[in-house]
Amino acid sequence: MNKFFKKLHLWVSVPFGIVITITCFTGALLVFESDITAFLNRDLTSVNPVGKPLPVDELVAKVEPALDEGVAVTGVSVSDDPAEAYKVNLSKPRRAAIYVDQYTGEVKGRYERPAFFNVTRRLHRWLMDTRPEDGAIYWGKLIVGVSTLAFVAILITGVVIWWPRNRKMLKNRLQIAVKKGKNRFWYDLHVAGGFYAVLFLLAMALTGLTWSFEWYRDGFYGMMGIEMSKDAGKKGGKHDAKQGGRERNPASEENRVKRTEPYLGECIGDCSRCDGVPCGKTPPPAPNDVIADASTGATVVADASTGATVVADASTGATVVADASTSATVVADASTGATAIADNNKSTESEPKGKKSVDRSHWQDALDNVLAKTDGYSAVTVSDGVVTVTLDGLGNQRASDKYKFDKTTGEITSVELYSEATIDKKAGGWVRTIHVGTWGGVVSKILYFLAALLGATLPLTGYYFWIRRLYGKKKSDKTK
Repeated sequence: MNKFFKKLHLWVSVPFGIVITITCFTGALLVFESDITAFLNRDLTSVNPVGKPLPVDELVAKVEPALDEGVAVTGVSVSDDPAEAYKVNLSKPRRAAIYVDQYTGEVKGRYERPAFFNVTRRLHRWLMDTRPEDGAIYWGKLIVGVSTLAFVAILITGVVIWWPRNRKMLKNRLQIAVKKGKNRFWYDLHVAGGFYAVLFLLAMALTGLTWSFEWYRDGFYGMMGIEMSKDAGKKGGKHDAKQGGRERNPASEENRVKRTEPYLGECIGDCSRCDGVPCGKTPPPAPNDVIADASTGATVVADASTGATVVADASTGATVVADASTSATVVADASTGATAIADNNKSTESEPKGKKSVDRSHWQDALDNVLAKTDGYSAVTVSDGVVTVTLDGLGNQRASDKYKFDKTTGEITSVELYSEATIDKKAGGWVRTIHVGTWGGVVSKILYFLAALLGATLPLTGYYFWIRRLYGKKKSDKTK
């Protein structure tokens, strides 16, 4: 049986070893990405905490004029450290932000993920391949996924082959001799290094596979009783309500099919469409309800998240947007290319075409309301209608409390506490935290870094002994 596992260990390693080395080495480089970028950008993020911070809407107003076309502010992050600048998050590129001195209003500069780590991440996940637009096979992702599956088999067979039979053998297995020649050193590095790193490498591989294969992801979360949505594995896809991502509203799914006339605003007695909070108000339309009116040829889209109603009229090519939060009506006429804004509270003014207007006048009120009742956080991010409190401490590094607020007043309307969440709401964050090794702070990062480096050496030392054995066998055959 041991002979079978040796052959399996060898012949699974030979074709996938190089990819495994690349994946492990790039993973090691990514472990300390946040720490390295924070150090390199310390001049960008450091401020002198003097006085009271300016309101976030004023800070955003200083940033917006410098943004490129099509780039929008998605939120503002406030650190628990008063000497750290506010981070104004941007819609693109990924992880882009502008840091602003909250005490003076000075725009300190723009942050984007360093090109080095962008390349490292693409190598780690897709071998520098790009996602095909026509739905063809994503070869880079597939190769990394298959290699990771092979790596799991290699690690398990390695443990079976070199598992010690007694304490003396265990002692030898855990030692790396550095004074007994290079061959002994490479052998010990392969065997002992593998023993030291195997648990960490298995944790990385088994969690990493959830991003590679939909069938694996479904089974992985399914073992925890978590059902995945059909589009969870696609670009931009989220977990369904049972997995802890964006929640689906069954009422809106039903209404999307059955409703055939414009929403009139009457209360239908379904408080689930108001987050289950009985408020006595007329409930807003369900998220993204689509209503087709055969008499006018119009399509009405009602979005509960923004309070907006969008009407596209096929006869005129016009789009009408009514926003309940500002009492504004925006009319875009395809025949003239004109955009007009009528606001009961303001005079008519022009709006840049293609830009979505976001009312941030009460972001600071919402932020103050949340900070007044929050302790033990690493950062607080305020965005359109939501304040997210990223919790401090060890464990799940994506643990957060969410506070929804009234955009017209800044008052908190509902709270989702992480401490009260079920496992299906926490699983996604835990999987990523375990994969990247941030669950134990600096200590776990160091362990993951060393384990990933050892993982990168395992195929190389294995190739060394395999080639050496082949070469020695050929040389022996020639002497006969």
